[in-house]
Amino acid sequence: MTALLWLIAVIAALVAAPFLLAALVAAIRDRRPPAVGGALALIVAFLAIAFGVPHPLALLAAAVVGALAGRHILRSVTRNWQHASESVKLSAAHLTLLVGSFVFLIPFAWLISTSLKSDDEMAVFPPRWIPTQQIATSAVKNAEGLPAKLSRLEDGTVVAEVADLPTGEIAVVPVTGESTTATATSEQRQTFTRGQLEKIRRPMPRWENYSEALAFLPPETKYGAVFLGNTLFLTIMTVLGTVLSSSLVAFAFARLNWPGKNIWFGILLATMMVPGAVTMMPQFLIYRSLGWIDTLNPLWVPAFFGSAFNIFLLRQFFMSIPNELEDAAKIDGCGPVAVYWRIMLPLVKPALAAIAIMGTLGAWNNFQGPLIYLSSPEKMPLAYALQLYQTQHGGEPGLMMAASTLVILPIIVLFFFTQRYFIEGVSLTGLGGR
Repeated sequence: MTALLWLIAVIAALVAAPFLLAALVAAIRDRRPPAVGGALALIVAFLAIAFGVPHPLALLAAAVVGALAGRHILRSVTRNWQHASESVKLSAAHLTLLVGSFVFLIPFAWLISTSLKSDDEMAVFPPRWIPTQQIATSAVKNAEGLPAKLSRLEDGTVVAEVADLPTGEIAVVPVTGESTTATATSEQRQTFTRGQLEKIRRPMPRWENYSEALAFLPPETKYGAVFLGNTLFLTIMTVLGTVLSSSLVAFAFARLNWPGKNIWFGILLATMMVPGAVTMMPQFLIYRSLGWIDTLNPLWVPAFFGSAFNIFLLRQFFMSIPNELEDAAKIDGCGPVAVYWRIMLPLVKPALAAIAIMGTLGAWNNFQGPLIYLSSPEKMPLAYALQLYQTQHGGEPGLMMAASTLVILPIIVLFFFTQRYFIEGVSLTGLGGR
């Protein structure tokens, strides 16, 4: 019964949220301070009850009252019910996108948080999102000559950990204070178990995970620069080959007339239905006969032979360009190559940007190709190097997460600066290229 009440309460809360948000937005747009204050008060009260009162009836009552009150405010600040309904739908869409974005960002946030944690904080339950470190004092040195870390006994006494004993116990020295300026009050050592000591921590990221992750890489890789260089080379060549070859073939299918064009285009589309596992072995045998095994050639040369999906995408864009532009270029003396290079390519920049971004993602994250064709460590890209790193340092999650962050960071930066072109290219695909 309780589970059913919670389900009803959650559904009611999801229905009430768009009404409250729409009421607030509409009141702000209509410049009604009393309505804005009322909507804010309703939202604060609703959130306080939703997260502060763990009872389904309380949440259900707050949702019903919030929905009715938000509907009343919305009707008072909008022109008619149709306008109010549109505001609610728009608010619901925005809330859905915000919640979806938050859910998809959780793994990335956990990746960043874990990459900045110390080893003793990895298995803490409930997990901590904000990295912390144990405070150390320079007034007391441990057995290794480093500042001793501070802990607290059950009676509140602050002690400095000076040595880890073979018995599993920890030798400590009492100190005064809890900061790095703490001073030792006695040289009398005492021993306690780890369970008797509570580490004194403060929010502080451990940036050393990143430098240590690079330091653990083999010296011949120059702290990962060799892996990065291989990945950049493969990515650049793959993107150039994909954009040039796919656009050229798509132009031929869309703007040129030649015998059997439609038949060959159908055969091209049919290749999209062939699984990659079917062609894996024939490709390997071809590359082996060419002497390309353990070289980077099999990973970027195929990009210069086009891609069925990219050709289809660009063909649709090319077909949407008015014929008058091509005719005008021909009157000016342009041949097919000049028309392709000077007229067509500048008009399909959104599609080219989308293809380039998808090609970059595929080449940067390619793991299967290097796994099949490469065996020399100095030729490995970042994706395969990360797998090797996991095999050797899988028991150190902080370093593993730091290495993963370094690998995906360039892709995130790239998407951050090019997302407008990517979204524009994908969205225009369904609008005839206009």
